[in-house]
Amino acid sequence: MSRDQADLHVHSDRSDGVHPPAEIVRMAVDINLGGVALTDHDTTAGLQEFTETPAPDWLIRVPGIEISTDWHGEEVHLLGYLVPEHSPRLEKRLQHFREGRERRFPKMVERLRNLGIDLDEESVRAILENVESPGRPHLARLLVEAGVVRDINEAFERYLGEGRPAYVRREMIDLYDGVRLLDSVGAVPVLAHPLFFPVETIQGLLRELVELGLRGVEVEYAYPNSPGKDAFDALRRTARELGLIETGGSDYHDPESYALLGGVTVPIGTVDRLRQSSLRQ
Repeated sequence: MSRDQADLHVHSDRSDGVHPPAEIVRMAVDINLGGVALTDHDTTAGLQEFTETPAPDWLIRVPGIEISTDWHGEEVHLLGYLVPEHSPRLEKRLQHFREGRERRFPKMVERLRNLGIDLDEESVRAILENVESPGRPHLARLLVEAGVVRDINEAFERYLGEGRPAYVRREMIDLYDGVRLLDSVGAVPVLAHPLFFPVETIQGLLRELVELGLRGVEVEYAYPNSPGKDAFDALRRTARELGLIETGGSDYHDPESYALLGGVTVPIGTVDRLRQSSLRQ
């Protein structure tokens, strides 16, 4: 790994990753990564540990967050970079999102039980220890540990994915309001892994969101169901046309993630563009 590269999409055990924030920092140093962003779901609880863990001066750490939003009934994710250390307005909304996650989790456990899958209560408590934002990946790991499925992907395909028997939809902020929220508290809003939709749809959406304060879009990520090179090239052209910052990262959660930490990166100069954008707010 080269220090001129940054992985700007990483999760810790404060949401649905498995490593503490301090371990994320140490892992980034071990692979000689030049920059890393912590972007936990709906929580900033890990950011202090992330930024205060001792590390060489050359490692650039970017405090971030990922929030789930609703766009005409579809789930769309937003990343916020350079999240302020203290923002009562943001924290109030995040607390609301986390409470929704906490209400949903036992409902999914109950649906699994109705399917004849009785997860051990002690295991459920253990996997949620220190977790601020419980989510489906936690249940997926429990299903793997219980031998119900082979891996996390199968857990989502059979039980936890949208439309599957244990799926429970949760309350989400409207996409447009999510962009406004991040922008209003001084974070840099970026549309995450957008090519779950046709590229033409995303191109139109980006033009709308720029007017609301969107500053960037992920153009580097690696999912098995991602479209081909042509779609990503079209996405990059639109990003440049609109003056959006082109970000990307591994979306690393655990060793079974589609890409390991540092497996998908962008030039370290991307962090400078995010900083400059933040200063212009």
